[in-house]
Amino acid sequence: MTSTLPPMRDLPPGRQARIRAEVERAVTGRPLRRLVVPVLAGAAVVAAVVASVVALQPLPPPTPAVQVTTSPAPVTPAFPLPPERVKAIEEGCSRSASSGAGKLRQYLDEETRWALLYSENAALTCEIGGPGGDYNSGFGQTSVRWLPGHFSVDSVSAHPGGDLDGRPGSAGRPGYRQVVGRVDGQVTRVTVEVDGRTTDAKIVNGTFAVRVYYPRNWAVPWTDEGVVVRAYDANGALLGTGTDLATTCYFDPGTREVIYGWGRPPVEKCLPATPWR
Repeated sequence: MTSTLPPMRDLPPGRQARIRAEVERAVTGRPLRRLVVPVLAGAAVVAAVVASVVALQPLPPPTPAVQVTTSPAPVTPAFPLPPERVKAIEEGCSRSASSGAGKLRQYLDEETRWALLYSENAALTCEIGGPGGDYNSGFGQTSVRWLPGHFSVDSVSAHPGGDLDGRPGSAGRPGYRQVVGRVDGQVTRVTVEVDGRTTDAKIVNGTFAVRVYYPRNWAVPWTDEGVVVRAYDANGALLGTGTDLATTCYFDPGTREVIYGWGRPPVEKCLPATPWR
């Protein structure tokens, strides 16, 4: 036996390419694009081909950039109602109001059962299961897309006690004053003051709603001192009152159309409205 290595020889023509193809199939399971490599001698051939295959491995696809989209905030139900019941309320109240499809924002089961919905252009206050039928909705038109500052008062109404109502099935039902509106994210408390009483409204899904109840024989006064609505932030700071809304005007920032304000004031004297979530 001799320790002298055999002389280095060139590979036969085409042999190097076949070796490279076999290594590619072993590593990747499929052929890769062709690579021209100079013919090498001896054991250096395999190492060079392996290095070439590694260099040819496809790079992983780039991570796509995060796409940021915005959309209206979804309604988060805060009422123990199954979906089919929610759908029935939305359809029944919208049909009663004849003001477009309304989305349920609040469901209130207290001395009376009622709901607050918003369509594209109106606030719907809907009596449920009362003397007027399964769904009996009133509505107040408003620029639902926009807020005049931190909050809006979209509907203020009053209803006499059931003993004075005159409708079948009304006897014994309480009278009430009702106030509803919308809020932005800074409003955490809304109070309604009337007849020397202050009542907290329920805030859900960007809306507030309250009924202040009276006896069954209560009549709506002919002369009324009015309702005072106040909105507060989380620190208890006053953000505004209903009186502010009556004395300030607001315009649509896109069209510059005045959408809140008495007496058609010029837009130059108004403030820009803010989008409602």
